[in-house]
Amino acid sequence: MKVFLDCIPCFLKQALEAARLATSEVEVQQQALRVVLDKLAQISWDTSPPHIGRAVHQIIKQVSGNPDPYAILKRHSNEVALKLCQDWEKEISKMPNPFEAAVKLSLAGNIIDFGARPGEIINIEKEIETVMEMPLSQDELSFFEKAVSLANRILFLGDNAGEIAFDEFLLKQIGPGKVVYVVKAKPIINDATMQDAREVGLTDIVEVVDNGSDYPGTVLESCSESFRLLYEQADLIIAKGQGNYETLSETQRPIFFLLRVKCPVIARDIKKEVGSLVIQPKNVYI
Repeated sequence: MKVFLDCIPCFLKQALEAARLATSEVEVQQQALRVVLDKLAQISWDTSPPHIGRAVHQIIKQVSGNPDPYAILKRHSNEVALKLCQDWEKEISKMPNPFEAAVKLSLAGNIIDFGARPGEIINIEKEIETVMEMPLSQDELSFFEKAVSLANRILFLGDNAGEIAFDEFLLKQIGPGKVVYVVKAKPIINDATMQDAREVGLTDIVEVVDNGSDYPGTVLESCSESFRLLYEQADLIIAKGQGNYETLSETQRPIFFLLRVKCPVIARDIKKEVGSLVIQPKNVYI
């Protein structure tokens, strides 16, 4: 998916949030924003949003000297998510369709996104409750459930810290033995890294690898050779979040995009309303 003009002010809002998280020194924040403004004026916009997003956040890190501005927020997201997951663990087995409940919880976790919602205070508990009350297309859900049941090798592309704890419910429904779960190699916004996977206990139930990259999405040419091999050999790919949709929407591999639409640009491209729950297959034939 290409950058829309509407994305540009969002990049600036992201930059401001990241700069304030990275340092309390106003002069450094100003310097970082000036460099970002210059970069946005010079960089090609004929690319995907995560390409520009990475460039913006690299500037914030370099100017501030802070390699992980979102570290505290990520740790907090993991802690809150783990507590909520413990509560939902007791409820999911009582539900009439545990697979549907697991999909909803995974989608609900996708709201923990400081890239798509810069500067917002996210009430994770309230957002989870809201999503659990929302309807899912039963046709889309059934197709997804059948596809994952038939696949033997599934590559699951994770998204954000905190969110990955909610993916555990879906992994257990799919069967963690046939899944390889993917995180980022280095910090970028609040995307999950191996450290986050360990903090939420994901490494205890499924094989977790990093993709060798620090783009806020999956930019294949930036990923490691070992990841690209997994990507090509997978029977099915599950891609969480807007960043993965933005970078892989033109892929030729069999893939399901799982996300909650959080901005008008994605809504326009995916032909769904903001706030919608999305289970969108591409190149999946069963």
